[in-house]
Amino acid sequence: MINWGIIGAGSIAKVFANGLRFSKTGQLTAIASRTPGKADALADLFDVEKRYDSYEAILADDTVDAVYISTIHPAHLEPVEMAAKAGKHMLVEKPIAMNAAEAAKMVAAARENDVFLMEAFMYRCHPQIAKLVELIRDGAIGDVLVVRSTFGYHAGFNPDSRAYNRELGGGGILDVGCYPASMVRLVAGAASGKPFLDPVAFKATGVVGPTGVDHYTTATLKFENDVVAEIATAVACNLPPDTVIYGSTGILSVPNPWLPSSPCRSAREALPLDTTFPSSKLVLHKRGAEPEEITIDVDRDLFSYEADMVGNHIANRQAPAMNWQDTLGNMQTLDRWLAELGVAYA
Repeated sequence: MINWGIIGAGSIAKVFANGLRFSKTGQLTAIASRTPGKADALADLFDVEKRYDSYEAILADDTVDAVYISTIHPAHLEPVEMAAKAGKHMLVEKPIAMNAAEAAKMVAAARENDVFLMEAFMYRCHPQIAKLVELIRDGAIGDVLVVRSTFGYHAGFNPDSRAYNRELGGGGILDVGCYPASMVRLVAGAASGKPFLDPVAFKATGVVGPTGVDHYTTATLKFENDVVAEIATAVACNLPPDTVIYGSTGILSVPNPWLPSSPCRSAREALPLDTTFPSSKLVLHKRGAEPEEITIDVDRDLFSYEADMVGNHIANRQAPAMNWQDTLGNMQTLDRWLAELGVAYA
């Protein structure tokens, strides 16, 4: 079993800690936060004995094998480089960095210190994605032509909030736009029998607010295999979490692309170990036929699958759900999106 530590004790750390309760490869043994009291509060919730008030302390704990870095994205680079030097394997909350250059430093640190590193796109680890890729590669909808993918939410405007503060990495593109960007790259790659593809053309438009971050925006992408994609994100507008893939002979829909089978995401306390996890579904609509629902049954939470993706591939230092080149390509795509809107971070 992998002994996990968590760096940062915010809301997503609680979700991951809950997911670890159902992991088949790991267990939570330590939590660290630089904010007084936060590590204790999270540790109390999950009966974790070891609590630290510094990153140095948890990284010096020889019993901790891997760390989940759950701080906000502008604060990822420092703990990643620290953890790599300490010989700890790492799962880093999305987006892994503020830009592709930072992400490249993280990959270099992992390679130099021979440790595992993965960006925490949890949806990529769910069996739903494996089934989606299988259907595309088997030609269930013929040739993939167009992909549409969205993820956005409405946060009331507050210039000091994480959603709108530029110093905190605010804006939709980095916060949740990274999801549809990664999805369409995955689908385009699957259409050519590859793990992913990067766009050969990219155009975007959107609205940037007074704090200098994107409020809502759309982008179009074209790939080398002539797949065309449209993605949208927002922090000032609710956008349905949806992905639809249009092929030459049918349509494949993903009604819940980002948070399938995840009671942990909404749980306010430690979930019982006998929790039942809901199945997810894809909808296949072949031309001339009635829509077919494809059910994907699961035995774990979405975030449990993410932890086990790390556990099952830790010896390889990368995982197929989101390997290093995929992460770098996605960050480069986000860089292009931000540049199209004229958004720049310190």
